[in-house]
Amino acid sequence: MTAASESGANDSNAWDYKHLWSALVVAFVLQMMLLPCLCDVGMAKTKLALWFDLLVAVRIGSARVLGESGRGWVFYAILIWTSPAWIEGLVFVVRGPH
Repeated sequence: MTAASESGANDSNAWDYKHLWSALVVAFVLQMMLLPCLCDVGMAKTKLALWFDLLVAVRIGSARVLGESGRGWVFYAILIWTSPAWIEGLVFVVRGPH
């Protein structure tokens, strides 16, 4: 196998970091627009969103440093893109309606 074909095989299994970082930025903007309200529940949702974003950013960075491959990045992409909805739902389940 040549070096070119090896790099092509690795590229198809590589994580799509550009997609993940873009999704994280877009989700952050959506979280900050959709989640806050002028009450304690809004502050709780915002804090949860910020901690989630931090943990995912650390995970993406560690995957990059460790050179992970495979389709695991799709899980994080789905988690990021749906984060405003599931954060809202999680806070509703834990704290109830406000």
